[in-house]
Amino acid sequence: MISFVKRKKAKAEIPTASMADIAFLLIVFFMTATIFAREKGLIMLLPEKGEEVKIASRNIMQILVSPTGKVLVEEEDGTLHEYRIADIRAEVEAALERTNDSISVAIKVSHLAPYSVMIDVLDEVKMADAKRISLVPYSEGGGE
Repeated sequence: MISFVKRKKAKAEIPTASMADIAFLLIVFFMTATIFAREKGLIMLLPEKGEEVKIASRNIMQILVSPTGKVLVEEEDGTLHEYRIADIRAEVEAALERTNDSISVAIKVSHLAPYSVMIDVLDEVKMADAKRISLVPYSEGGGE
């Protein structure tokens, strides 16, 4: 008589002793092989910390961007006039000619204003070849 003995099936095991080493090497490899994207944004030359220059108010041209996206320019008499974005460059160029390039342009932007309007106004001012430009946030209480 022949007896059959049941053999135990060997379970397949994955050795996990070096799994942490492999994971660490993969992390190091991907960190060194990956090219990280640089930040994109506005490129502006900022003044040194603590450097403060006093400018007479008559030498400051104020352009306001309202929460609704309207572009307002403060005239010499203090009144605000609405302008199209396309007309901003000519207005800034005229002001630069009147003052022999001694004017500073302050772009006052509401935090609720559309970002694209602020960028368009900044581009127009730069194309007018203004050298001194400042971006200033303003509260909605004044400006419209």
